Order: sequence, then structure tokens, then C-alpha cells
Amino acid sequence: PIIDQVRPIRILTAFLQKGTIPHALLFTGMEGVGKERAAVVVAMACNCERSCAERETRPPDDNADISPPITSIPCGKCKSCRKIKSDNHPDIIRLRPSGAYIKIEQVRSLCQTLAMKPYEGGMRVVIISDAKAMNPAAGNALLKVLEEPPVKTLMILVTAHAADLLPTVVSRCQNIRFNPLSKSSIMGTLVREHGMAEGDAAVIAGLAGGSLSRAQRMYATNWIQRRHRLINELESLPG
Repeated sequence: PIIDQVRPIRILTAFLQKGTIPHALLFTGMEGVGKERAAVVVAMACNCERSCAERETRPPDDNADISPPITSIPCGKCKSCRKIKSDNHPDIIRLRPSGAYIKIEQVRSLCQTLAMKPYEGGMRVVIISDAKAMNPAAGNALLKVLEEPPVKTLMILVTAHAADLLPTVVSRCQNIRFNPLSKSSIMGTLVREHGMAEGDAAVIAGLAGGSLSRAQRMYATNWIQRRHRLINELESLPG
């Protein structure tokens, strides 16, 4: 689930249900608050077979910007949803840094792919992870796509701050800001998903600064055990 993101979910739900989703979205916010997961859920909602079946029963809506209204909650069980969850859907393109940067060659290859029709006939969704890694040449190449968006294609750029990107790129995207997670939500996730004791989970949640992924890395590296050992060593020192 996507937690502590009431406003972003409300905005995305309205876009999906009304069929007015923009051709480009910019998800901003600190690392580990659900931006990537939200992008995947949007991709699933746009291609869910249940949603497609619902669309086929509705008359066409000439006023919709990109697509007819669709369900905002994907079923998660159909063939399309399963392929997206496993990162194995031909129309869901994940653009990630190659090394330290997203290079112009990657964006040019993306443009060539977008010139063709979607393989499965649904909505093609491009998720650009760590969009700040685009160098200026790559950003300018992407700008051409944003200025003349392909049909049935949604671009989702993910980064911490809008200022990380070229202003011309930002101006062509609908910016949706994601919030830091609450300490209680992070603590609850650590207890529920990892079986941590509440006291230990509270310590990590307090130091995670609103980032669930940061808290999970602390759990994975046995940070709390190292903390306990250090405290015990300090307490055993002669006064």
C-alpha cells in the first residue's frame, strides 16, 4: 500500500476516474515515500484488464484529454497487472540511469520506441526513475517528446525536487508532491512486515526522517543490534 499520501492519491484518483490524466506527471518528494510505487500503481490502473472491460461498455467521451474514465484501483490479479508488478510488461518502460547518468542515447532509444504503437494496445507508461540523473542533452531530447506527446502514452518522472530538472521539462509536467512518512506509519510497517519489537521499531522510525526505505535499510543492516552492542559497551566502561 501507499501510506501517508492522501493528497497525491486524491489527485491521481481524480485524474484516473475522470479520464483527464495529463500526458506527463512529475512525482517529487524525498526518497522512500512511495513515489516509484505510486507510478507502478498508475501504470497498472491504466492497463488493468478490469478497467479495459469497463471502458468497452462506456460510450466514447470526446472531452477526455487522454483516455476514457478508468478505475483508480487496479485489480492486481489480471495478466496485465501481474506483468507490470513483475516488471515484465512490454508497454511499461522503466528508464533508469546507466551508471551515474541517464544519457542522451537512452532518451533517443526511448523516442524510437514511442514512435511505434503500444504492443498490447493499452496505455503505454514511461517511468523515469531518478530523473535528476538526466544530463542537459538528455533533458533536451526528452523535451521534444513532452512537447509533442505520443498518443496513448503517459510519462512519469520521479525525482526529489522539481529544481533537479530543466525548467522547460518541469513546465510541461503536472507536479505531484509526496510527503515524508509519519513516524507511526514507519514504525507500524517495521513491526508488521519485519516483526520488529515496537521499541526497536520506534527508534529506527525516529531516525529515518520520514523515509521508509531508509528505515528498511537500517533494519536490513542490523543497525539496531549494533546500537544495542554499542550501548552495552559504553555502559560497561568503568566510571
